[in-house]
Amino acid sequence: MAVGSKPTESLMAKPNRKRQSDVSRAINAVRRMVRGLRSAAEAIERELSVSAAQLFVLMALGDAPDQSVKDLAAVTMTTHSTVSQVVSQLIAKGLVTRTSDASDRRRAVLRLTRHGANLVKRSPRVIQADLIKGFSTLRPAERRGLANGLEKWLDASGMARVQPRMLFDKPLLDKGRSRSRVRSEPVKAS
Repeated sequence: MAVGSKPTESLMAKPNRKRQSDVSRAINAVRRMVRGLRSAAEAIERELSVSAAQLFVLMALGDAPDQSVKDLAAVTMTTHSTVSQVVSQLIAKGLVTRTSDASDRRRAVLRLTRHGANLVKRSPRVIQADLIKGFSTLRPAERRGLANGLEKWLDASGMARVQPRMLFDKPLLDKGRSRSRVRSEPVKAS
């Protein structure tokens, strides 16, 4: 950007036809993805009274019971602390139980309760699974290129340090802090 120019001036300049096409395609793809995710998440909450993140964890436990929080973090491709928070919410709702592993009493395993299993049986597919399945249809070079491109785009847009959480996970709030403030703050470097 030229010295002294306003941030919007570079956006307002007559765009290069090819560049604008790529920018439009990328922004529109993100819009479609966000709209699809939001629509699916709202339908799940309305129909089942759980978040999309909670349903994703419930379905993972339905597919493979007796997982630890560490196991679930790997399956859901997120952090231990995020899954632990979601699991705590599911336990509080009576959908999941935490017990000692029969083969190793030091290890805690998670299981669906009868109520949790019934909810999974009547639930729609989770959009996260559709995204993962769709991503797997790409050739390895396309997957790598897409992942690299998205990371570079986020970095160039100033969003590289935003913590990746489960899709539509609702973080627990500290007393006195609003939800909008919690979401907008990037993670501080350790």
